[in-house]
Amino acid sequence: MATPTKDARISAIASYFTFIGWIIGFFINLDERHEFANFHLRQSLGIQTLFYAVGALLGLTTSVYAGYGFLLAFLILWGYAVGTAVQNEMKPVPLVGQFFQKIFKFIK
Repeated sequence: MATPTKDARISAIASYFTFIGWIIGFFINLDERHEFANFHLRQSLGIQTLFYAVGALLGLTTSVYAGYGFLLAFLILWGYAVGTAVQNEMKPVPLVGQFFQKIFKFIK
């Protein structure tokens, strides 16, 4: 893979910082669509969707330790994904990254 452009890197990294960052990254990537940015947009949308879905389910329980474990797992996935974006790599996050690439393939 060729080195991603500055706009592609900004789009990829911004997409991991809240849903507003994802929207900003998406619009930055609209002019010149880069596969690097698209990859990370799909990964970050998947991580954020997973975070809110599992968080809502855990909100129904009263276990504080389950919440802490969930937050720790999320931070590990998020840190791994941001690290790969910063290092110009297209590595999917463990366990769920390939799934995110499949279900969010409409992001092109």
